[in-house]
Amino acid sequence: MTDHTIDIDKYNRCVEDIGELLQRTVRICQLFEREQIKVHGFTSSQCYILLEILKNDTLTINEISTKMNLEISTITRIMDNLVRDQLLVRNRLSHDKRVVEAALTEKGKHEANKLRESIRDYYKNVISHLPPGHVREVMSAVELLLTAVEQSNNQSR
Repeated sequence: MTDHTIDIDKYNRCVEDIGELLQRTVRICQLFEREQIKVHGFTSSQCYILLEILKNDTLTINEISTKMNLEISTITRIMDNLVRDQLLVRNRLSHDKRVVEAALTEKGKHEANKLRESIRDYYKNVISHLPPGHVREVMSAVELLLTAVEQSNNQSR
């Protein structure tokens, strides 16, 4: 075998390993989301809409669609339920009636804060299982990986 063949074999093993790690990470995160969010009575999409609006005070439907990478029609359907449950209000902008902005009601803020705390508690627990002194290192590695995944997704569009 040549050095080139060995390099290709190592590269292919690395591709397989990173794929398996990413798939495992996604599955574990999805299970966490379902369990942590379900106890509050929300779907993952509802949760993330509430949290994004909590972070930003108000967001347009287009902004939410972009942040969540979901179609506007899907966001509208999800938001219909949140409005029905009195967690969100929708308002048309006075300077452009075509643009609809969403804001949390007091009830919505209360629920979003509970969700945020539940998720924070989970991640505190995750961090507590990392070796002491390695949190920044892990964050840096995850940021590199996330950037690579985002760039790969942008290329495939």
